[in-house]
Amino acid sequence: MFRPLRLLMIAIWVACVTGTAVVVFLSLEWVTWIAFAAAGVLGLVIGVPAGIWSARAIKRDDPNWPPKRRRVPRKTGP
Repeated sequence: MFRPLRLLMIAIWVACVTGTAVVVFLSLEWVTWIAFAAAGVLGLVIGVPAGIWSARAIKRDDPNWPPKRRRVPRKTGP
């Protein structure tokens, strides 16, 4: 199922963690392709769970968030 809030939060977290790792690695003068690959892996490993947690926290703590609804299948025939 397409969940735009979850995808947005995951993308933001992955980008932030990866960017932070790249800056740290470059400031430590570790300038190889391994540093960028490690930053990407760190971004995915830390960012995906954090993005899912953030999306759930937003939905849980926002009183105006609509409750879960069951999807009613549409009729597709005569």
